[in-house]
Amino acid sequence: MILAFLVLNPAASVLGQDIPRIWGDLQSGPHEVGFKTLFEFDVSRPAIPYSGWHGRLVPTRETRGRQMQINVWYPADVRKGDKQVLFSHYLALMAQQTEFGSLDDKMRKFADEQFISKTNDLGGNGSFTIEKLKVLKDLKTNSYFNAEPVNEKFPLIVFPNGGSPAFQSTMCEFFASHGFIVVAFALKGQHAFTEEISVRGIEVAVSDLSFAIGKVLEIPQVDKEKICLIGNAITASQSIAYQARNQSVDCVVSLDGGFLSQFDHSLLRRTAFYSPQDMNKPILAIYAPHPSIDPENISHLKFSDRFFFHFPQMSEFHFLNFGVFERFVPGIIGQTKGDVQKGFEVAALYCLRFFEAYLKEDRKSLQFLRAKPPDTSVIDKHSFKEGLPSPPTTTELKDSFIRTGFGSVEKVYAKLKERNPTPFSKEFYNDFRDWLAWKKDPDFENRFKLYRLGTDSFPESATLNYYFAYYALKTGRKDVALEYNRKTLNLIDTDDSSELTPARKAEMKENILKDLKTLDVEP
Repeated sequence: MILAFLVLNPAASVLGQDIPRIWGDLQSGPHEVGFKTLFEFDVSRPAIPYSGWHGRLVPTRETRGRQMQINVWYPADVRKGDKQVLFSHYLALMAQQTEFGSLDDKMRKFADEQFISKTNDLGGNGSFTIEKLKVLKDLKTNSYFNAEPVNEKFPLIVFPNGGSPAFQSTMCEFFASHGFIVVAFALKGQHAFTEEISVRGIEVAVSDLSFAIGKVLEIPQVDKEKICLIGNAITASQSIAYQARNQSVDCVVSLDGGFLSQFDHSLLRRTAFYSPQDMNKPILAIYAPHPSIDPENISHLKFSDRFFFHFPQMSEFHFLNFGVFERFVPGIIGQTKGDVQKGFEVAALYCLRFFEAYLKEDRKSLQFLRAKPPDTSVIDKHSFKEGLPSPPTTTELKDSFIRTGFGSVEKVYAKLKERNPTPFSKEFYNDFRDWLAWKKDPDFENRFKLYRLGTDSFPESATLNYYFAYYALKTGRKDVALEYNRKTLNLIDTDDSSELTPARKAEMKENILKDLKTLDVEP
């Protein structure tokens, strides 16, 4: 049934396109596909050398700034004489990630070596050789060099990957044929090409995404109002970190791994802009069996519509080109659990329907995503979690307070509380308190009301109970102060919140004992 859904596309027959073997059973959309590469420099940051996954540095002659190779697939008007791209070209571009000079035999050999090395690191374990690579290099793709773009506006799909464009080209072509502009580039480390798996690495990647997307938005055919990001492994986490900072992003796809893993989410939580209420755009999570990957790890991203599809026969990197390469080089990244090419094609379809649903507002695609998958051998578990309404930003709540007073904040809280037991984040209360402290709450009454809401949402938070007691005392509510100071003392040792360092806990206890003495009661 899934394959029937794939091939029932009249546009492919209208164009009479000869679908290349690398696409397997994927069928083209109504557009032919052009391909071009932009070699850009972020002159605000220094140039960096190339580095392999094992740490070896390769110096660069570039000096103009941080090198960003940006690959673009787009709906095109292919004409006679336009040259079809071979996979060997995508592969050769791996040699031009930090060195933008003309390709020569030495650079092509370097690209071959990098692809072989990375393929073996991903599971080939030394079995992938130059002879096997030759099988892939001559494969035709479904794109054409610098073909004339269709003069329309199309939504933008951003698909970063460290092996760009050789690792994700097939899906990029597929999406472009269905009416999207797709860009792929490598997110890099701070001092060299290979990205860093760390909090700092996420921040550097966000800067790369900001620069590259800014350049792509200059393309006349890009619809600047419709943007979605898709990432495999750590790039999924880097993508949602970017989305949290940029509300113009409409949706995010985790193509296995990434923020569904305990490790990646522990990194995200430590970034400066981490906030579930800002990670509020629809998420498609496609995942394969792995002990640390679990939809429950993002259950707190409750402001986002979340679709989950589990592919029991797949592994993480078979969702990239390695899934289709399996047909030509069996076992390319190790032994498979099933038909990974079919799994790749079905994953591509679900991504396409997700993009259509949220970038083109296609109701049938949304219904497809919510329906039970027809083939349980490909997808054995699926679920959908509807997102809750997002709360106003702190900036908007400040404006509301200035206009009508704290009662407006309480009204928003009460309305959201009908569906959400914790309408505002813990961080909100401290941020809003600090803002109120500057000549907006001379009698402490607003801060008392603020922490009344906080303790209502988070009754087990030592910090919020502590401040509620503090402002209760400031406003003359001695009984409330006594109750919540004593409650805070009971909570301090069990609250494992990151801001409660031993020194902070000791300080809070000391202040509470002073307050209790003021109230003339025993601790």
